Amino acid sequence: MIGAFSRAFDNLFGRGEAAVTVPPLDGALRPNRMLDEAGSRTPLAEVDCLAVHDGVLVASAEDGVFMLDSDGNWTRRRAYGSAVACIAPVGADGLAIALDSGYVVIEGGRFDGKRYRADASVSCITAIAVHEGQLYLANGSTAYGAEAWQRDLLERGATGSIWRIDLESGQATRLADRLAWPAGLAVDAGGIVFSEAWKHRLVRIDLAKGGGTRVLHADLPGYPGRLSAAVGGWWLAVFAPRSQLVEFVLREPAYRHRMIAEVPRPYWVAPKLKSGRSYYEPLQGGGVKHLGLLKPWAPTMSFGLCVRLDRDFQPRASLQSRADGSTHGVTSVVEHDGRIVVAARGDGVVVTLPREAVGMHEGDVA
Repeated sequence: MIGAFSRAFDNLFGRGEAAVTVPPLDGALRPNRMLDEAGSRTPLAEVDCLAVHDGVLVASAEDGVFMLDSDGNWTRRRAYGSAVACIAPVGADGLAIALDSGYVVIEGGRFDGKRYRADASVSCITAIAVHEGQLYLANGSTAYGAEAWQRDLLERGATGSIWRIDLESGQATRLADRLAWPAGLAVDAGGIVFSEAWKHRLVRIDLAKGGGTRVLHADLPGYPGRLSAAVGGWWLAVFAPRSQLVEFVLREPAYRHRMIAEVPRPYWVAPKLKSGRSYYEPLQGGGVKHLGLLKPWAPTMSFGLCVRLDRDFQPRASLQSRADGSTHGVTSVVEHDGRIVVAARGDGVVVTLPREAVGMHEGDVA
């Protein structure tokens, strides 16, 4: 009852979850062009998830896993006949491949050839992580698959969940549910940290204290995705920006329902991995461009952003591609051989930068 009254007051006064404000890019997230200025740019259409397997950089794209060869080109390692949802290393020589069917298969290492399924309802895997013989899995939604993420956002979905699967026995345990599109996972000594995209936050599950949750960082300026370990901290991929227009639309159910029913998906008022491909998209008309040029500070439905987090999951630095950039839709970031490797699915490119580019060095532990 109290929650209902609180929501009613929020809607009346435009505060709390009913606010349409978006935090600015400032401090550690101050705008820059570092992703577009990266010295190494390698195309890979629909690149999605990166991992380091047996010392080699690998990437998922559509129904295959690719490896970076000595000439700097992407070579298909294997096709699976089903879209690859994400990948993650298993120990030093194994690789876990999550498929859009809901299964996770292991290649190499101690569990080579094994297949796992958390539950029949799990078919929207957004992220996986393996730690000490346990496979952790984020299921974005029970209503839609991973490719329908915009619709889940517009319908204010909150059917996601976090699972743990024992690699020895295959036993699955649900650790959290009713989540608004969990999209990234990290495992450390304190438990599990996941990104909850539609609530723009990072949350910890404390397994040692009965699975209670605690918000680590809230009100991010974009929709947070996958997490990966870095020297002295973590990397967070932010796959799309928030905007006041989208925040307003999310609070207008009648408009959203008609838009979904009557407007083709490419022209929805919704964040995108890559915008600006059609004049008919929201914000792509003359109000955004001047003399035929898109300004870097223009309102945008897509951008490129990955955030360097410290060990406490607080932002310390960022790499960005602005509204007029060419490295939009960042879905994965890893560190490999002293370099930062970023997958931008929106533009179908993998960019590489030295670790020193963000001012973080081997001795940094903050």
